[in-house]
Amino acid sequence: MNNLAGLDYDERGAGEVVCLVHAGVFSAWFAPLFEQPALDGFRVIRPIRPGYGPSPAPSEPSSIAAHARRCGELLRGLGVTRAHWVGHSSSCCIGLQLALDDPGLVASLILFEPAKPSGKQREAAASSYVGPALAAAAQGDVARAFEVFTRGVGGDRDQQVLRARLGDDGLAEAERESAYFFAEELPAVGAWTFGPTEAARVAAPALLLCGAQSRPWFRENTAILADMLPDARIQTLPELDHLAPLTHPAELASTIGDFVRHPAATPS
Repeated sequence: MNNLAGLDYDERGAGEVVCLVHAGVFSAWFAPLFEQPALDGFRVIRPIRPGYGPSPAPSEPSSIAAHARRCGELLRGLGVTRAHWVGHSSSCCIGLQLALDDPGLVASLILFEPAKPSGKQREAAASSYVGPALAAAAQGDVARAFEVFTRGVGGDRDQQVLRARLGDDGLAEAERESAYFFAEELPAVGAWTFGPTEAARVAAPALLLCGAQSRPWFRENTAILADMLPDARIQTLPELDHLAPLTHPAELASTIGDFVRHPAATPS
């Protein structure tokens, strides 16, 4: 693990830059993806965002814009002038914000199941897991909040997948990290504004990925965002769901590599 200006990150390889920015809840989402052979030939950078892992919690109030700025500062500090942003859930929002704030830095957006915008399924998601998880966290029961939220996004097999991929120690660390997510990042996602006006300003081409087995609100979010962005296409991945960065990293890495190398050939 490397550190620049107080931000931890992993890095490997050389070539076009692929920046893997983890989702909320915990920082290990993209750890399996980082090692995939399909990303050989790229300079792969995996930041650990403030508030997660060994990176200290931000001193400023958490916001999507603040996370975007810190990731942009890391890339610029590493001498990167153009990067392909790979996001997952809430980090899709961060990538979209960076594309607005520093458009020259974002070569493309590869976004797996964005957390926003939400449509008709928003209330279903809020009532089934977002609200109950926030309520548990507010009562100091982070373990319960973690369990409710991960089941909400990943289904009944979530704990089995997390333990298998992260190990017992990694699962305990993920639960510990989630305290920051519930206290700071999840409210920041709720407060973040992104609609057709903002979307029209995103110049970077976008590949929006969605698992065919994912919850309906993720599929709906992906479709809404695709309709708003000027240059976007959707690719649905069979058999995958929101836990795909942990369960199917090789398939995701292959899809990412194909898009970065041949963006015009990616199927919709």
